[in-house]
Amino acid sequence: MSGDARADAELLADTARGDDVAFAVLVRRYIRAATLLSAQLLGDSDDAEDIVQDAFMVVHRKATTLDVHRPFAPWFFAIVRRLASNRRARDLRRERLLRLSGSRTLADPSRFQTHEAFVAHANAEMVTRAIERLSPMQRACFDLVAVRGLMISEVAVMHGISESTVRQHVFRARATLRTMLDGSNPESNRS
Repeated sequence: MSGDARADAELLADTARGDDVAFAVLVRRYIRAATLLSAQLLGDSDDAEDIVQDAFMVVHRKATTLDVHRPFAPWFFAIVRRLASNRRARDLRRERLLRLSGSRTLADPSRFQTHEAFVAHANAEMVTRAIERLSPMQRACFDLVAVRGLMISEVAVMHGISESTVRQHVFRARATLRTMLDGSNPESNRS
C-alpha cells in the first residue's frame, strides 16, 4: 500500500497532467471496492475485473473534466455501476436469445460423489435461494457489509446512498434471511 496521502482531487488533477504515478495511487485506492461492487452487480469476477479496468480507463480519459470541488468516489462508482449495468443488460439479451434458440444446456445431476456432498450442496443452494429472494439493494448491502467486511460508509459511497440506508438494508436482510432459513430448517420445527 502506498503512503501517498494526497486527496483524490489532487491525484486526479495530477493524472490529468499526465502523472501516471498519481493515477496508480487512485487505482490502488479504489480497485478493491470497485471490483467487489462490479462483481456484486454482475455475479462474475472475470467480468467484474473487465468492468473495473474499463472504469479506470474512463477516469484516465476524462480526468480533466471532473470538477475538483466534487468528490471523486461517487463519480467513479457511478461509472462502475453504469458500465456493469450495460454489461448485465447485454448478457441478459444474449441469454434470452440462447434460451429462445434452445442452446442452453443443463448441469449434470450426477456430479455428486457422496451423500455428504449432496447435503452440503443442498444447504448452500437453500442459502443461495434465500439470498436471491432479498431485494436487490438488501442483497447488495448485505453482501458487501456482512460477507465481504466493507465499512458501511464505503458501501454508501459505492452505491450512492446514505449510511443509514445501508444499515437499514443490512438489518432487514439479516432479519429476512433468519426468518427464511429458520422456517426451512427441520431442526427449528421441533418442539
